[in-house]
Amino acid sequence: MSAESKMRRVFASSAVASRRMPRVTARAATRALAFVCVLLTRIARARASDRDWRRFRSPPFDGRPCTVPRASVDELSLETFARTFESAETPVVVTGLGARRTGFVERVERGALLRELGAATVTLSSANAHSRGKLRKSLRGYVEEDVAAKRRTDGKEDASEIWYWFGDHVESDGTMSNGFETLFGAYDDLEYVGDANVAYSFGVGGQFSGVPMHTHGPGWSESLIGRKHWFLAPPDATPNFDPNVTAYAWALEALRRGDVRDGEGGILECTVNAGEAIYFPPNWWHATVNLDESVFISSFVNSVQRARDEL
Repeated sequence: MSAESKMRRVFASSAVASRRMPRVTARAATRALAFVCVLLTRIARARASDRDWRRFRSPPFDGRPCTVPRASVDELSLETFARTFESAETPVVVTGLGARRTGFVERVERGALLRELGAATVTLSSANAHSRGKLRKSLRGYVEEDVAAKRRTDGKEDASEIWYWFGDHVESDGTMSNGFETLFGAYDDLEYVGDANVAYSFGVGGQFSGVPMHTHGPGWSESLIGRKHWFLAPPDATPNFDPNVTAYAWALEALRRGDVRDGEGGILECTVNAGEAIYFPPNWWHATVNLDESVFISSFVNSVQRARDEL
């Protein structure tokens, strides 16, 4: 067979094969493209969920002195705490808790928390001193949108328009989702709360989020992941602050004015690191600024009930 005849047969076979192949319509191509886009979105979201909580450089708070007393959990007994700090209504930071929280911290790592509770609806509060604004949102939506949002560093954000999750876990009918009940059930109380009634407040915040100056009853706030910078002042030393200015903007101005200092009339400060907890006495003014993507839990102590129980 000549070369020319062979070429004719090849072209003829190709033509037959092309007639047998199904045509891809525009609609089928669009559906295939949409499927690929959805698949890629799910892969990207899965990868984003599995990343760790982020840690940042956070000037000017990095390396600031701690003017609050600090004590190791291995050295501070319940009796010493009650005598030296609780009775004297003096704040204290307890260190060395990390080794005792390994299992619980694993449950609140970013990926684990979103897998377990990402679909749960949480109530966000406005990040001003009164926290009156409320917004309902999925935990995943809050973490991926609000926590990951880059905060302005010029101090010109309105705190009433920033959303922060730090404690609202009860539904409108007064019940709590099973997921949060299970999570709180896995948390062991700090030994310093004793037999007092305790109300938990669990929260997550992004860099430079926080709450401006406010007061309430006594309690503990434990940093599980990330760092939180605290500012505290006694009940009779009301700080100079605007309730609708973000805690971050207020802190920058307070540092510039020299209001944050050790000694009489000064505002105390301390960075509470992961594996540490701070005791805030009743009616002490306090503000917080998260320096990293932070996970924390507060234990509000019903000291009135404890006093009654001891009678």
